[in-house]
Amino acid sequence: MSTFKKIGSLTKSNVVKSVGIYTFTNFFTKATSFFLLFLYTNPKYISPEENGLLSLFSTGIVFLMPFLSMGIIHSAGADYFKLNKKEFSSFFTTTLVLPLAGAVASFIFLFLFSNFFEENFGWPHFFIWLIPLITLFNFFTEHALSMIRNNNEPGKFLTVNITRVIIEISISVVLVVVFAWRWEGRVTGIAAAFIFSTAYAVIYFYKKNFIFGRFNKKFIKNELWYAIPLIALQFGIFCMNASDKFFLAHYIKDDNATVGIYNIAWIFSTVLTILSNALLHYIFPSIYSTLSEQVINYKKIKKNFYFFIAAISFSLIMLLVFIPVAYKYFINEKYYAGLNYYYFLCLGVFIWCVNYFFYSFLLYYKEKKKLFVLSLFSIIVSLLVYNFMIKNYGAKGAAIANLIIYSLVFLLTLIMTQKFWRKIFFSHQK
Repeated sequence: MSTFKKIGSLTKSNVVKSVGIYTFTNFFTKATSFFLLFLYTNPKYISPEENGLLSLFSTGIVFLMPFLSMGIIHSAGADYFKLNKKEFSSFFTTTLVLPLAGAVASFIFLFLFSNFFEENFGWPHFFIWLIPLITLFNFFTEHALSMIRNNNEPGKFLTVNITRVIIEISISVVLVVVFAWRWEGRVTGIAAAFIFSTAYAVIYFYKKNFIFGRFNKKFIKNELWYAIPLIALQFGIFCMNASDKFFLAHYIKDDNATVGIYNIAWIFSTVLTILSNALLHYIFPSIYSTLSEQVINYKKIKKNFYFFIAAISFSLIMLLVFIPVAYKYFINEKYYAGLNYYYFLCLGVFIWCVNYFFYSFLLYYKEKKKLFVLSLFSIIVSLLVYNFMIKNYGAKGAAIANLIIYSLVFLLTLIMTQKFWRKIFFSHQK
């Protein structure tokens, strides 16, 4: 077969089509938001200080997410391939109790400590109820998208995400630009989009018979036990990805502008996750499906890994070249200091993307002890390194700390998962 025929047959494969749809969807949803940064970084509409407040809003959601999701999304992604339909419906219905209870508990916690958050981070009072609510909506959205991927329905994945983004952007832009609601308009658009995606999620769960299954206490007990390392895992991810903004807000009080400038640089660095997440949306279910077979095809997993590495490496090079150009010609000069942080942040995100590929094995096999140890290490290292570097070196110290932390966690991940990747890269499977 000629090279052109091979390429032609490849483009017709369902795998390539699925990955293409996931990639386009993530590119559209994320890239549209990134392009709007050119609008939202204009002080005429939203100031650096207000962007700092928006950063703390989104960081608060990221902080609460582990305590609401409790690892249910990861667990459901794996158990979908293990349980029969009736058992999975019972599991799915039962475990929805946990995020609902978590949302109530989160509201009570933020209400009791509202003075602390208002005095130390400048939170408006309505963040106390809005952040738990949006976090709950975010859980339902992510849960639905995960199940759509498991059912291999890229068309629905595309429709939900693009509709959600159109709702968020249209409402936000109108409120920010036309009605001058500034950062409040941005938050309103986010809330409206999540209301839509949550409504869709509930309808999707109903049509797939995932909800209204038999309530089973066994699943609650199992998930709570499994949730401990998963909460630690997600909290560890939060500490690595987002706690730097809280440390900056703490050590540079009354200067949310620095947090805003740093956060814009961080957002640009995470463009790499657009492709990474798109690929992992397909690769994770593929790995789970392969691992569930009687004879595991390690060669297939290795091919997925090489394809993944090649794609994100190319994306990293493009980002390092073109984002500084975007800063020069499209971003307000008040944000130029962010380029001092961008390169460190970008390299850190690249290491994290590679690292998360190896998490798939720990998540599938529910390696509770390893997940807990790895997460505990992530939390301790993140808090210690961020605290020291930000206290002594400010925002640039935060960016350098980001790279250091991701590198250390990646090394430990390789140690924890060596029994899996040795089979992948050193087996003699034909």
